[in-house]
Amino acid sequence: MDTTRASAPVGESGQAHVSLKQAERRWQDAQGGALQQHAYGRPGTRVVLDGQFRRIAAALKLTPGMRLLDLGCGVGHLLRWLAAKADGMYHGLDLSLTSLASAKEAEPTLRLAAGDAEMLPYKDGSFDRISCNGSAHHLLDECAAFREMYRVLAPGGILVLHEPTTTPLTSALRRLLLRTNRYESPADLAHKEEFTPARVRVFLAEAGFTDISPSFHDFLAYPLSGNYLASPFARSQSFMRLAWRVETALAQCSFLKPLLDLFAWRLLVVSVKPKGR
Repeated sequence: MDTTRASAPVGESGQAHVSLKQAERRWQDAQGGALQQHAYGRPGTRVVLDGQFRRIAAALKLTPGMRLLDLGCGVGHLLRWLAAKADGMYHGLDLSLTSLASAKEAEPTLRLAAGDAEMLPYKDGSFDRISCNGSAHHLLDECAAFREMYRVLAPGGILVLHEPTTTPLTSALRRLLLRTNRYESPADLAHKEEFTPARVRVFLAEAGFTDISPSFHDFLAYPLSGNYLASPFARSQSFMRLAWRVETALAQCSFLKPLLDLFAWRLLVVSVKPKGR
């Protein structure tokens, strides 16, 4: 496994790293935030996204007074949703100034910052929880970013990643449905399919995390919603609620899990910074 990106970029590879990061920022400013807003504005898609938020919240084990960082917060949908569930200190960081402005306009009480996951602008042990909802697969240097997440987490803190997963099926469907690259950012196109459970587990363990627990989700309602793609089902709350209930019932059938995992579109990874470190 190539882990050379853990070091500070130098030479041509370093220039490519910087150029890709700049292109990613421009794309997120121009399109990323708008795509998030449009998706969450569709009644049916919102049903599914709120269901995902409940899953993330359960993995985070929210407690009153906790300090949470949503890394790659975008326009702040998840951050606002979590802040409404439990009192605490909620921070968001993103590279897109446009998205942060939208998040701040929607909820002025959020503590937001523009920054880079590879060099987080926070002191050691600043947070009890860190969430990455669809942002970790955009990281250009996973080793450096996970080390930074480990650093700013307090001992006993929890990191939750909720990310796209790559399977032969999802790759084929993306090629079929997304005939243009308008929904894929430069970081997506560069290395989205490298974000696998095995690779993530290695990088998290190297950063110091323990109790690393991956699981697969979203095999029915999410793909039907279309998310960024304007699916006709995305306009119907009642249809998507039914799809979510059916999916939840099927997910409880343990004998179906190996098959359902093949159709999953999301990977949830929960890990812990050990106490005393």
